[in-house]
Amino acid sequence: MPRASSTDYPRLELHNGVLRVSMYLPDAQRGYYRGTRFDWSGLIERVECHGHRFYGPLHNQHDPYRHDSVSGPAEEFAMFHPMGFAEAQPGESFVKVGVGLLARGENDKYRFDGEYRMVRPGEWDVERGPASVTFTQALHGERGWAYLYRKTIRLHEGQTAFVIEHHLENCGTKTIDITNYNHNFTIIDDVPYGPDYVVELPFSTDAPVPLGEIALFRGDQIDVHRPLDDLALWWPVFKGADPGTYNAAVVRNRRTGTAVAFRGDAPITQMVFWAVERAACPEPFIRIYLEPGRTQTWSTTYRFIVDAAPNHP
Repeated sequence: MPRASSTDYPRLELHNGVLRVSMYLPDAQRGYYRGTRFDWSGLIERVECHGHRFYGPLHNQHDPYRHDSVSGPAEEFAMFHPMGFAEAQPGESFVKVGVGLLARGENDKYRFDGEYRMVRPGEWDVERGPASVTFTQALHGERGWAYLYRKTIRLHEGQTAFVIEHHLENCGTKTIDITNYNHNFTIIDDVPYGPDYVVELPFSTDAPVPLGEIALFRGDQIDVHRPLDDLALWWPVFKGADPGTYNAAVVRNRRTGTAVAFRGDAPITQMVFWAVERAACPEPFIRIYLEPGRTQTWSTTYRFIVDAAPNHP
């Protein structure tokens, strides 16, 4: 199947005078991302700030149907147990928030990176201004599953920051009990993730923890000792009760003196760290529990930092 060039995908830009944010628009026919894993809305292509560029594509060759053909703060709902999957028979539909209705295959266990036939993509309403955009999706599935989902990305006036605000309402007859996490695919100034970076977490370890053979979680920081090349890192750095401050992290590029810092207002159930050469990813998971008719809201603020003098390690 021929792939569209990067300029062919529908997109929009937000700006506030100091920050410029380019993002792809959800589109079932022409969208940059048409996979069945990540939320289609608010997929950020890049952020430009004081001559620096934050975020970028995970893969050099783009396939809009690949499960992880995304960039930036990409979100996934129900990574392990999507709504309606367990009760669906092969060929029947289940629900993926931010995506649509998907068909269950023959396997008993859901795979987040699996291939699932799209039964019906969710429809999107998009309202935008110069410094904000709101995506709304109302989806009514089968067997009592339905929701109203709204995501707003709003640039802070005069600041190098934006907030992502979420609203999820259970419009069906069954209880929604799922997770949400942001993968935070982070690369800065196109510098490959490696020794030039440090990842700072809001919690610390008492003793150094090796992350494979090339990285170390020490104190409240993750450092890698050499370039990753073709290697990947994955490590559950926290799981348990959040005192209310653990939904945060900083990814710092010491070579260029830049960083991305985020902080969310919802307590996390776990934090996973995943990394490849094209991205460092602190992934905070939250729980979403909604009885019929109930609504949950949460938000995360991202700040883009440019230091006066880079620190060369």
